Amino acid sequence: MTKTTASKATTKKAAAKPAAAPKAAAKAAPAKKPAAKPAAKAAAPKATKAAAAKAAPKKVTVEFIADCPLASTVSIAGTFNNWAVDVDMLKKDKKSGLWTTKIALVPGDYEYKFVCDGKNWDAGDNKIKHV
Repeated sequence: MTKTTASKATTKKAAAKPAAAPKAAAKAAPAKKPAAKPAAKAAAPKATKAAAAKAAPKKVTVEFIADCPLASTVSIAGTFNNWAVDVDMLKKDKKSGLWTTKIALVPGDYEYKFVCDGKNWDAGDNKIKHV
């Protein structure tokens, strides 16, 4: 009986060892896969950024001029800045008295209006700028 008991214990240990080995292999395998995926993901955005840079239309610098001699501040609001009154401010030329600014825009048509002192919008229809 002693031999039979010893062989049963050996069989159980032998069965337990192979079961433990696949678990260790399974744990090691997932550790390798995530390390490889980020490297592949990192390479893909570089190619996408390069393609986007080549495909993106070039911006053109456009000058806007307003004649608002009594205003203390002048801004421009339009489709290029979601009609925000306080984003694109103009500067007053001391010699001519005209307000000017330069904005980089992608070629296209834009509607806009000048806003004096943050509340007085140009009267009438929107102005249109073709770039």
